[in-house]
Amino acid sequence: MATPVGRTDIGGCAVLTLDRPQRLNAISTPLLDALDAHLDRIEQDDSRAYVIAGAGRAFCVGSDLKEREPDPGQRILRMHRLILRMRGFPKLGVAAIHGHALGGGLEIALGCTFRVADPDARLGLPEVKLSVIPCYGGTQLLPRLIGEVRALDMMLSGEPIDAATALAWGLVDRVSRPGEAVAAAVDFALKRAAHGAAAERAIREAVWLGADLPLDRALAEEHPIAVCVSESAEATAGIAAFLGRAKG
Repeated sequence: MATPVGRTDIGGCAVLTLDRPQRLNAISTPLLDALDAHLDRIEQDDSRAYVIAGAGRAFCVGSDLKEREPDPGQRILRMHRLILRMRGFPKLGVAAIHGHALGGGLEIALGCTFRVADPDARLGLPEVKLSVIPCYGGTQLLPRLIGEVRALDMMLSGEPIDAATALAWGLVDRVSRPGEAVAAAVDFALKRAAHGAAAERAIREAVWLGADLPLDRALAEEHPIAVCVSESAEATAGIAAFLGRAKG
């Protein structure tokens, strides 16, 4: 049986492809198992970053409603663990979005550090149309990214937005040329993972820890992170290299 998530490696970036095209890459338990297993390996290998993409006509249209969960609450908790893992992952992630990214599919993309979209992308949280809410992190992540009013607009209307609107609102970080979302996402990821891994991870940690804190508390969170990174071997080597170039 084919795995529901495939992997290829491009220049130090692991590309994970959600591979249930016949179901528009809808989220299933086997898909989540495979995604977690890939993240386990990426965490330990020499990849600099990872990209999540979708096979076929869509990125991911959310939960597979044909898969009946005996305990929906456990699925929600599992998705919360996945999103938290992605947010705190030691290597940055980029979602390469084409076609529809809806519901849980968009929430997986929101768990990534960045998002790159094909011009044909349609992004939305349509759960309200089924009389439920975006409960895989969407109610919390989307307002932090695009603001409360726009997030409420998307969630209460249930209507998707196009790639150009998503870019203008800050929901995606780049719009690629047609058909090139994966290549653009890999390039985007590797350029932002090209420096010291410890510093890159620390920047993300400091930003996320301080995002919802008063400035004095946020600076208190930043301080030990900065001290730890400044004492790392990468920092010592980087400063020595800079001083060497300056002398030359």
